[in-house]
Amino acid sequence: MAINSILRRISSPLLQVGDLAFDSEVSVQRGLEVEYTQNRIGAGVDLSDHSFVKPRVYTITGAIAGISQLQNVGRPGFNGAENLADLGLGLLEGLTGLDFSSRVQDFEARLIAAMEARNEFELISKVVGRKRVVILNYTSNTTEEDGDSATYQLTLREVQRAGFTIADAVEAALELNGSGGGSQGGPSTTTPGTLDVVP
Repeated sequence: MAINSILRRISSPLLQVGDLAFDSEVSVQRGLEVEYTQNRIGAGVDLSDHSFVKPRVYTITGAIAGISQLQNVGRPGFNGAENLADLGLGLLEGLTGLDFSSRVQDFEARLIAAMEARNEFELISKVVGRKRVVILNYTSNTTEEDGDSATYQLTLREVQRAGFTIADAVEAALELNGSGGGSQGGPSTTTPGTLDVVP
């Protein structure tokens, strides 16, 4: 029983936002919101045609320790070389009483740089799975009980994309839309035609 629990934990990915991996996933808040029109609609009109589902918003809380956590070795998202160096610095700090580790400060600097880049990232969470998100804001908290660690709360919004991509211009598409003003004519100069209308 204990071995299954250990193996399940090792295979469980660390909480990640892009390449920012947390030491632990503390909590994940999530929900769904639908917006409906505030205008009057006609009798018999389907209300769902006048509403839309807003992008999901996730509020995640994760923790970063001052030294690497041995329980995360081997888990997806764990950077072995970087974390072993941090672990060595942590042991050296314990022996000398000096502060060599800047793991929390480095994490926060990378988080700020990621937010300033204004890109989308992949959220990996054991609760919500994998989602494409943007970072809306973050707060950080370090108390006297935390020591050389910090807790981060990030508000993320899911990126919504259409289920199709824009195709390359092909002859069939150009024939429908015109060439855009070339010698063949464009949408404003296409040859008039007649459409049959069935009542």
